Order: sequence, then C-alpha cells, then structure tokens
Amino acid sequence: MVAPRLTGVTADVLALLLQAWDDGVEVHGWLLIKSVRRCGPTVYQVLDRLEDAGWVSGSWEVLPAGQKRPRRRYYRLTAAGVAFAAARLQPTAAKPSPKATPKPLPQ
Repeated sequence: MVAPRLTGVTADVLALLLQAWDDGVEVHGWLLIKSVRRCGPTVYQVLDRLEDAGWVSGSWEVLPAGQKRPRRRYYRLTAAGVAFAAARLQPTAAKPSPKATPKPLPQ
C-alpha cells in the first residue's frame, strides 16, 4: 500500500480525526469540512485517498423511521491510520476539537 501524500489539507484532516479518536468519537464529513476550513470536494478527495490506503473507515448513519433528511457519513481512523497520524503529525494546540454532533465510537 502506497501512503498518500501528506499535504496541508491531508494533515489537517488527519489531525482532526486523530483528535476525534482520542476523544472516542466519529465525525461526519460536514463537520470535517467546517473544522478544517477547506472546501468540500477537497476534503472528500482526501477522505477517499485515506480510505483507499486503509487509514480511515467510514460508515453511514442509520436514520430513525420517518426522519426526512440526508444520512451523514461518519469517519474514523483505523489502527494503521492512528499509527501513521501520531508518528507524522506535529502536536498543535491551535486545532479545534470536533464538538458538533459527534457520534461515539462503537464499543
């Protein structure tokens, strides 16, 4: 498996996902976009590359019956993604923690 390039946006996404991992939550795509302050197509392209590399897994939200809104796709780092992100990213105090509607990781 070839590691994706560690661009600025990739590092931003990985840092947020690593923080979410530490907090024990998953984050949805819109929250990632708002938190890293990058455009949607750019963030989703990074997420696709990270999923292809096996560093991120995504799952679709299950909506209660009768709820009429689009489902969210939640993302979290895999064990390999955590190892890579922890080894390659510099700790930053400026990164916000994802707070808006995170979903707890399954036990």
